[in-house]
Amino acid sequence: MSEQITLANEFRRTLLGAAAMVFVSSAAFYFLSHLDEKQAGDAFGNIATIGLAIWLLVQIWLHVVLVESPRRQLVIMGISFIQVVPFLFAAVYGAFGYSDLCVIGAEKPSDMLYFSYVTFTTVGYGDLQPVGLCRGVAVAEAVTGYVLLGLFVAATIASYTRTHPRNGGT
Repeated sequence: MSEQITLANEFRRTLLGAAAMVFVSSAAFYFLSHLDEKQAGDAFGNIATIGLAIWLLVQIWLHVVLVESPRRQLVIMGISFIQVVPFLFAAVYGAFGYSDLCVIGAEKPSDMLYFSYVTFTTVGYGDLQPVGLCRGVAVAEAVTGYVLLGLFVAATIASYTRTHPRNGGT
């Protein structure tokens, strides 16, 4: 019985942490992608880029090093893969502003979000193109997509092997 309570508490904390990440990334996307032309630009975009880099490093450290449960890692990485990271990168693109300052052809927040998902998944349709510093941010997003996918697959395999041990085969 105590194992079930511990498991329930573990997933409650995991889901609470995931919900907080979703909230923060959604709020960051909303506020940074709705800056007016006077506020948006290189200075604000650079600050947002540095903030994103710090956030990503802290999250990787927290959820890969400190979270030892593969099931918890799987939940956190799945939510990050689906929502959190693309929203945060879209927020950075929005912080640079529109008028082709960051992504050529992006005119509104939904364009930045679309570009972010296309870049994160490395689909790259080519209808929107990054320019200037945003080219580097787009490369970082594509690499982050690869790394997060690799970590997600590793967590899935680790979770599976813990629940399905080998039975004395070769």
